[in-house]
Amino acid sequence: MLESETGLSFSDREICMTSSRSYSLPTPPEGANTLTLHFCKTFMHEFQSLRGADDYYRIYLAIEKTAARSGHAPELVAKTLVENGLRAGRESFPGRFVTAIESGARMPHWAAPVSGENHRELLSFWRKPLLGHAPANRRRRS
Repeated sequence: MLESETGLSFSDREICMTSSRSYSLPTPPEGANTLTLHFCKTFMHEFQSLRGADDYYRIYLAIEKTAARSGHAPELVAKTLVENGLRAGRESFPGRFVTAIESGARMPHWAAPVSGENHRELLSFWRKPLLGHAPANRRRRS
């Protein structure tokens, strides 16, 4: 369905770098369950159908629209997409999901199955400095 509509396939993980923003789109594994495939296909369809300059906002909207279409919480959709390779900035994810990933302790039920590897990869992606940007925690000294 998705390949014929958008020309996209899940065979290669798409890595994009535009205007100093980088992200990686999800790729479901062979033999993924039905819900995972549904989330990934719906997300990719929504992401491609949205037009706009800010890719991180498009990712956020695609997660929200996928959640609305499937009747599941946006945090569950985000968790599933991250487990399948979605990497993007903090602003691309629902706030409760970001809080749970950053805190790591006492995760809600929807975040419990996030693997340690995906958790570490997403956190390192968020901590990676963007090219051409000064670190946020650096202050000017007078």
